[in-house]
Amino acid sequence: MGNNKELGLLYQYQEARRRLAACEGAIADPEREKTIAGLRDRVREAETAAESLEQECARLKRENRQLEEECRLFEAQLGELETTLYSGRISAPKELAQLQRRIAEYQKAKADREEKILDHLYQLEAKEAELALAQKKKTKLQRQLEAAIEAETKRVNSLQEQRAELEKELSSLEQALPENLKEFYRRSANALKGIVMIPVENGLCGFCHMILPPAVLEKVKRGSAELTVCENCGRGLFYPK
Repeated sequence: MGNNKELGLLYQYQEARRRLAACEGAIADPEREKTIAGLRDRVREAETAAESLEQECARLKRENRQLEEECRLFEAQLGELETTLYSGRISAPKELAQLQRRIAEYQKAKADREEKILDHLYQLEAKEAELALAQKKKTKLQRQLEAAIEAETKRVNSLQEQRAELEKELSSLEQALPENLKEFYRRSANALKGIVMIPVENGLCGFCHMILPPAVLEKVKRGSAELTVCENCGRGLFYPK
């Protein structure tokens, strides 16, 4: 079917195809894609957490501004009421009692809001501390994701370059191979899992390591019209240079 040189070419062709298959398998690596997808999910979660805390801090600040404005209004009202109280213009006990009651209501309303402002400030301090940690975590995860994507892009680009070189090598080998050897490869590759040729190594089959009889070794050395195969694993045998 071919001399050792031609069979050696078939072996090179086979190995180049195996390297190409391995290269293509490495390009589409589900585990790496899964890792990057997991990082993206974690970044989104961190962004959502930070955004939620930002909104909570903004709400507390907004409510405090409203409470502070109400306190200023109550303070102004109290000023007017107290001015009226101490002006001496009101002397009737009933009117004085009503005025004092209104002053007490405004004082309580103002005190209630001041208490809320203080409580909001405590909450805001805690939330801002949480936000700082959340933003730090988000930044760290974003950098991890960017680094992972950059590394993956470099890895894939390198593999794509290797694939292009292997495709060129395969094209050259395919042109050099006799048609009968290409046909043998096409017929046998699937059944033999892509390994149709194997070199003889120290009198053994290079694949299954079966000891080859002297007659078989001589036949392989001499070459023949029919390809000599290993009786155990069924793969074609040849002597490498």
